[in-house]
Amino acid sequence: MRIGCVPYDHAKPFGVSWKVGEVVWDHPKELVGRLKRGEVDLALVPVWEVLTGGPYRVVDSLAVGSRGEVRSVLVFHDKLLSECDGISLTPHSMSSVQLWRVVSQGALGFRLEEKESGEARLRIGDEALQEWTERNGKGVTDLGKAWWDWTGKPFVFAVWAMREGFRPNEGEVEKFREECLAGIAKRAELAEGELEREYLTKCIRYELGREEKEGIAEFAKRSGVTMRKIEFL
Repeated sequence: MRIGCVPYDHAKPFGVSWKVGEVVWDHPKELVGRLKRGEVDLALVPVWEVLTGGPYRVVDSLAVGSRGEVRSVLVFHDKLLSECDGISLTPHSMSSVQLWRVVSQGALGFRLEEKESGEARLRIGDEALQEWTERNGKGVTDLGKAWWDWTGKPFVFAVWAMREGFRPNEGEVEKFREECLAGIAKRAELAEGELEREYLTKCIRYELGREEKEGIAEFAKRSGVTMRKIEFL
């Protein structure tokens, strides 16, 4: 089984226990392309792709999400967000871009023109986490927190999805899930420093249970898309 994963800190717990041959590391949006081209069989992809693309089968019990502050899906702004001249969007994640659109219009009550020269900047992953640290959380709108405060539901950014037509060997998915869960269980030990430990243990949530699935359905509803039936394995 060929696996595609993101090269971000929050993915540390996934890779440490894998007993697989080939792993490709790339940004979320690029992993979608690799999955569709058959370059990987299973990949950590934006949940927005699962809602609007596909069809995909999704590994149950595993995700990348948050219940409040996430620190790595952020809008940076040096003045009031509503006063910014446009917003520059990350090219790497479809879920985060759509989350901004939903939250800005619904929870914040305004929209910004989307343009490369925007004064506000939506960034994700380690780039966002590093700037959050440098700013000490100042001049930042955390989209995980904005969603939680608005809906009271978890937000799921990414899930493990299989490409169409791929049929894993017997027990392969169960083994993959067990290995990921083993890595998640020791994520505090993997962290380099207290800030990363806090990020991996308190900000990022790795569950995909009933409440997270309700959060996915809420995201689809507030985005105005029909919630398609997702097959969980």
